[in-house]
Amino acid sequence: MKRCIFHYLHPIEDRPGIGSALRPCQMLRALRAIGYEVDVVAGYSHERKKKIRAIKKRIRDGVVYDFVYSESVNDPTLLSDSDHLPRHPFLDFRFLGFCRKNGVPVGLFYRDMHWQFPVYRERVARWKQMITLPLFRYDLRMYRKNVDVLYVPSERMGEIVPHSTTKPLPPGGQKRPEVLDCRASKAQEKGSLRVFYVGNVMGVYDLTDFCKAVKETENVHLTICTPQTSWEQMQRNYAPYLCDRIRVVHKSSGELQPYYEEADVFCCCLEVNQYTALAMPIKVFEAISYGVPVMISDGIAAGELIAREKCGWIVQNNAEDYARLLKFLRDEPDDVRQKTKNTLMIAPTHSWESRAQQVAEDLTNLK
Repeated sequence: MKRCIFHYLHPIEDRPGIGSALRPCQMLRALRAIGYEVDVVAGYSHERKKKIRAIKKRIRDGVVYDFVYSESVNDPTLLSDSDHLPRHPFLDFRFLGFCRKNGVPVGLFYRDMHWQFPVYRERVARWKQMITLPLFRYDLRMYRKNVDVLYVPSERMGEIVPHSTTKPLPPGGQKRPEVLDCRASKAQEKGSLRVFYVGNVMGVYDLTDFCKAVKETENVHLTICTPQTSWEQMQRNYAPYLCDRIRVVHKSSGELQPYYEEADVFCCCLEVNQYTALAMPIKVFEAISYGVPVMISDGIAAGELIAREKCGWIVQNNAEDYARLLKFLRDEPDDVRQKTKNTLMIAPTHSWESRAQQVAEDLTNLK
């Protein structure tokens, strides 16, 4: 029997609303989908303590686990409880160390290093930084000591994380064979282009230039799906750039399939800075899972995958280049059709199951 341990510092949500909570939920499902019996160590520290005690007993009693797969959270490990108090400061690292000493390889997905960039220092009070920054560094020291393979979202991030073995493990998408079959027979409407965007509309996700380009390019239609609260905050800023070909909707992740199905192209355009340059947004892989080719900002790590797989287009972040590309895609449906074929071909290799299979192969090969 294939058996593994899934370790996560928060409760695992069945219907997560944000990307950071979606990933552990999908990876857990994917490990089970590829045939693993999974013992889960998740929840806040008092819950994890009970589960860790039970699993340690099983290991001592001779139960064999193929590996431990762990996911980090955005807070330092010691402050991961809901009230951020370090009740059991050594619990998790000692558990991972115990597993390694007993022949169970450990892999951990390290979400990001936002704390190393100016955006963190701009948004977080200095007194908080005095607590969190040393604890983030402590996490890295403990990973070096207790983790065999440190997974990161992109190769770029792997270059800056101090660990002997880092491997990229980008997000995945769900398997949608019936949707991909329909996409294969879908034809772009002649002389027209439909673009879909999902996400926030402020800060680094400001879409005003993109909306301006859409407004100035005839027969290009844009659907923006964004939280209603974000749109209410920013609607006045967008008003000069809207037209009857730009539609704004407020839908949950479970309601997006019709919008992906009608789209010819998915938009992932955002401001490029030191932090976003490392980004591998989950929504890029969701679009791929629907067979929709991606238009993405030049300089974003996910763009390297888009270019390598030839499943989309790289664009500079300004209204003129947006408009130039939109006009080209509207007038050259053969290019959109080819990129769509490429996307359909690679979609199964970027599923959550394929990510789980990678982890299983990497870690079992260490035994």
